[in-house]
This record gives sequence, C-alpha cells and structure tokens, in this order.
Amino acid sequence: MKNILLLLFVIVFSLKIEAQTVEASTTIPTNEYLDLLAANLEIPEEISKKYANSSIDITFILTITKDGSVFNPKIQNDSLQLESNLKKAIEKLPKWNPKTENGNAVVSRKAFNLSIFIPNGQLETKNNEAAKPTQGIQDFYMQFIRKFNAPEFSSNRDIEVHVAFNVEKDGSLTDIKIVESNEPSLNNEVIRVMKLMPKWNSATENGVPIRSESLLPIKIKVKINK
Repeated sequence: MKNILLLLFVIVFSLKIEAQTVEASTTIPTNEYLDLLAANLEIPEEISKKYANSSIDITFILTITKDGSVFNPKIQNDSLQLESNLKKAIEKLPKWNPKTENGNAVVSRKAFNLSIFIPNGQLETKNNEAAKPTQGIQDFYMQFIRKFNAPEFSSNRDIEVHVAFNVEKDGSLTDIKIVESNEPSLNNEVIRVMKLMPKWNSATENGVPIRSESLLPIKIKVKINK
C-alpha cells in the first residue's frame, strides 16, 4: 500500500512541475505579428519582379531571450538572401513574452513558416495600391484552410493550386478560376472556398478604388501520420 501511495505522489508532483512551464508567446496576436513582419520585410526589386503574382515562402527560427527580445533570427535555406532584411524587420516589432520555467525566464526558440504574396510587382504609393486581404495574407490563408474540406490521401504530398480572380471596387472576389494545379481533384473545392472568403481591400489608382486582377497560390502540405 505504501508503494502505491508513493507512486501517486510522484505523479501528482510531476504534473505540478510541468504546469509551471509557460512557452514563449507574442505580446500581440500571432497572426498580427506575422502580418507586421511580412509588411516590414523589405523585398529586393529583383525578387519582386521574379515572383510577381506569386508568393515566396520562408522558414525562420527566432531565439527569444530572457527579456523577450529576439536574438539573431535565422532563415533556413536562405536562397533569396533575405536574412539581413528579416533582422531589420523584426527590430521594428514588439518584444515577446519569454518562456518561463518555475517562474524564471529562460531562453527559447520558435520556428515559423511565412508566406509573402507579391501581388503584381507594381510599386505601391499612398495613392496607388494593389488589392490585398483586409486582415492580411497570413490570416487569409488560415481562414482558407479552416474552411477547406480536404479528402483523405494515402501518402504525403505538396499541393499547389494557382487561382485567378478579380477584385471588384467593393472588394468582392469574382470570376474565380483555376489556372494551374498539380491536384485537379481539389480544383472545385478551392473555388468553393474562395467564394466564401471575406472581401479584400480593392486596388486603388490615384486614391480611387478600381477593379483589378489577382493571382493567388494556394499551397497545402499533406502529412500522413503512420
């Protein structure tokens, strides 16, 4: 009987210790943090031209110090050489809530995937802006995934569907069609979900809303847990 009581005490004690670990978190909503990062990340002109009407994806690792500042952010496979620009962009963002263990701040690391949509390669000014999701591209993609009904696949795969559409003066999305897809069986579902998405901020010319065309890549990673 004593052995049983001792075992129960150890289990309860362990649970209490584990509950005292709090992971690092952003001081503003994570989606907002990533949108600010994407907005502040300077993309060189040659990259903007090359990837016009598409997106660039980067995976980066942040080291969160004890005071909540970000130290030496790193981009994995930095083929576009954006790491120095990433550091400058992060310097403009709010500090984090650091990770704590038993109430003490500790250093930790966080990894993120960031997708940056480059609308059309045109220079934006105060009076001329490209159409874009009202809540930012990261939130747009997250809403899309939540509404998306994916079929069951038997193996891992990277799905990419390019969808073209018009953004009307009132921000509504019309004339939605698939222009490229490596998984045609999902084309109808992509169109269905796009029709359910919120309005965008319309493009402007000389400060006046205009109708514009957009091309958006939808990327879905399927991972099968065996």
